Amino acid sequence: MTRREFMDELGALLGDLPDKERLDILADYTEHFLIGIKQGKSEHEIAESLGSPKTIARELLAGYRIDQAQSNASVSNMSRAILATISLGFFNLLFVLGPFFGLIGVLIACYAVSFSLLVAPFGILMEYGYPEPSQERLLLLFGSLVSVGLGGMLTVGLLRFTKWIYSMFLKYLQFNVQMIRGK
Repeated sequence: MTRREFMDELGALLGDLPDKERLDILADYTEHFLIGIKQGKSEHEIAESLGSPKTIARELLAGYRIDQAQSNASVSNMSRAILATISLGFFNLLFVLGPFFGLIGVLIACYAVSFSLLVAPFGILMEYGYPEPSQERLLLLFGSLVSVGLGGMLTVGLLRFTKWIYSMFLKYLQFNVQMIRGK
């Protein structure tokens, strides 16, 4: 593979990166070729020593997606980072993607429970209106207050747990990219 073919393929594969970053990466690889040529190597030898442009692009895109997920915490950025990292290895497909979706399902279910605990008492109180006080009515009122309190505490705990899970997945993805790069 010639320098031009290598650079064209790498540039096309890095199309998702911002122009500045893509051009910086291409400049670095051009410099690798120039240094290799000064050392008396052929373009084919240099291209072989650098590796496949597809592999290089996958690693660089995975690193970019992880950095993006760190700087802008969102579900879409996390999903992109996970998918970019999964594309680096079959191991991740088997042992990361399944537990990740399972954990997302559990989090969604817990958020649904906390929402139900927060909203259900209002429905109960609306049904009875504001009648005269009686033991049954007071029990419903205090039960509703307990439900709202539990729902609020569960929501706060889930938000913190979600942030923790997010940061743990980012650390795992960074570790994974480093392992694949051999660092």
